[in-house]
Amino acid sequence: MKKSIYFILAVITIAYIGVLCYANIAVGVPDWISYIEIYGGLAIAFAYAAVNFFGSPLKTVFFVLLILGVVILVLSIVMPEVFRDLFGIVV
Repeated sequence: MKKSIYFILAVITIAYIGVLCYANIAVGVPDWISYIEIYGGLAIAFAYAAVNFFGSPLKTVFFVLLILGVVILVLSIVMPEVFRDLFGIVV
């Protein structure tokens, strides 16, 4: 049970970072994306705190994906034009 909860939380965390990247490079995002951007991190952090940690190779894989996601998030904040051009988002 605990492994499946961690798997779900890891996938949600990576998806949340994707939403943050999209919100940084897109103009005029819908209100529901702004709501997720503001409160999503808090909800995910609370969910992680509610579950005890466990050791698993999947945890390592998702940790690496999380680090890569954070790096991409920082890059999308610093250079949003590059990501707009990369994904073809017209401003």
